[in-house]
Amino acid sequence: MSKLTDNIKEELENFGVDVLQDGVMDKLSKLCSELALKPSDLVDEWMAFSVNNSNLELDVDGIAKFEKFKLNATAVTPKAIKKRSSLITVSTHIGELFDDVLDAYLPESSPNRTQKRKLEESYTVPKPGRTPTRIKDSRVADLNATLSPINASPSQSYSQRKGSGDVVCTFNEGGVSDSFDSSPGHIVDIKVTSDRALTKPYKYMFQKLSSRVESLDEHLEIMEKMIAEHNGVELENLAIPSQGEVCVVGRVCSDSAVGKLNCHSALIEGSLETSTGRAVQLDLSLLQSYSIFSGQILGLRGTNPTGRRFIPTEILKPVPLKIGKQDKPEKEITIMGACGPFTTPDSLAYEPLADLIEKVKEDKPNVLILLGPFVDVKHSLVESGDIGNMTFEDLVNNQMKYIVGNVPSTTKVVIVPSSRDIACDCVYPQPPMQLDFPIGDHVTLASDPCTIDVNGLIMSLTSSDILFHLSREEVSFQPGGDRLGRLVSHLFSQNSFYPLYPCGDDHMNLDYPYFVKHGFFELKPDILLLPSTLRYFTKNIGGTVVVNPGKMDKGTYFKLKFNGKKDSKVTDNTVVNVIKI
Repeated sequence: MSKLTDNIKEELENFGVDVLQDGVMDKLSKLCSELALKPSDLVDEWMAFSVNNSNLELDVDGIAKFEKFKLNATAVTPKAIKKRSSLITVSTHIGELFDDVLDAYLPESSPNRTQKRKLEESYTVPKPGRTPTRIKDSRVADLNATLSPINASPSQSYSQRKGSGDVVCTFNEGGVSDSFDSSPGHIVDIKVTSDRALTKPYKYMFQKLSSRVESLDEHLEIMEKMIAEHNGVELENLAIPSQGEVCVVGRVCSDSAVGKLNCHSALIEGSLETSTGRAVQLDLSLLQSYSIFSGQILGLRGTNPTGRRFIPTEILKPVPLKIGKQDKPEKEITIMGACGPFTTPDSLAYEPLADLIEKVKEDKPNVLILLGPFVDVKHSLVESGDIGNMTFEDLVNNQMKYIVGNVPSTTKVVIVPSSRDIACDCVYPQPPMQLDFPIGDHVTLASDPCTIDVNGLIMSLTSSDILFHLSREEVSFQPGGDRLGRLVSHLFSQNSFYPLYPCGDDHMNLDYPYFVKHGFFELKPDILLLPSTLRYFTKNIGGTVVVNPGKMDKGTYFKLKFNGKKDSKVTDNTVVNVIKI
């Protein structure tokens, strides 16, 4: 197997994609060479193409469609598009390849566009992976009456899944008792920590450019002082020429508003107080290793001979997070949790959610943590409006009522929304979900992000896919170690739930004045929950148990057990299993 093939396979594994069919890797390697793409860029584009085409499988047929799409995308012209649009025929692939291009080139009143719309409205074409006729299933009929649109069909892919109940990832296996068979039998106390916690909706979309600048600079100045104090150095203006070595602090950014950051386009921007907000080129050639991304705040030691280019020779140590109280619970605590979407890409029957709740009723954990999206704005049926006579709010309320009504009252429930929830405020930080019916004392509606205290066990949660966004934007050179662990470490070194700037996703709309108030760690968490599209994992990062349980539409959730031994480290006293639903 060639080095190129190995690199592509490694990038696919980061997304939890296994290549099962012969010939796929050879085709990907050939395509990578023909398109002159890096393995990471090729895999990123494949994942985007797969998601936009109903989670297309990585097989020979899928690669053929991807290749056709890429070749058409590079060779297509407006004239050719117009000619092709007049020859559109009804098929299972109608509009899949050229919808975006047609929308870009054809005005709303275009005859070709009108013809295409009429074709789509005149024929009912089943999408790949969906059943064209309703399947009679008594279980789905029950779910339709409570959770789903009345016309929801059961998912074929979900009913044919393999390995249900298998443990696919474990933390601290054999280190402590990992039996989850019995409930601890006591009720825990949950509270959202910090007086600065976001507890109610706020007015957004009123953010002025000046307010954003002030918020970003305020955070940079705070980090400047902390880095200087931690390293025992005095900071200089990074834009003033210096022949000798000086220490500076600044935010990494790109010299271009388009394209990805790279080692040649990197700039370092200082604060208004120390460097009058100026930015200079960042020359990384003398560093033995580095890992940078846009928005990262770095302390650097180096020279600036001309005043226009800073040449670091050393990266200063980041500031560690504050340690909270050391008294941990003496009683055993069990936690279950999962991250949405809670249904498969080809159905709105919400079978995975129903099975998870049945498992909760059986195991009776102390805590159940559910992170959105609950109704995913990117779900194909939601995008097409194929939800029967229900509204999006109905779908969300039905899920909440189902959860509240079926989870045992002895189990505390924590519900965290997502920026991809279609019926919630699409802003980050995101206020708690607002429901118009009583939920009971055992349910906590928390913000995204948030930190909760479970009988003294500190847990930080966010539903944003910051790991995936960082993995696409990070620029590294001989960083060494574990890549996923390094991505998590960026959050701790930046003291931020979302250190990337600008955002790495269209649905991440940061309100910077509120982010400065609610988007940072106040204390080092014992448990950090970071659900991601990247492959599920559990790790010990600097004494924090970090869990990526994957997504429920991919079929995984997690169980965590803290054994309650006094005067012992949380990492030595905790077992985590990631399990197939």
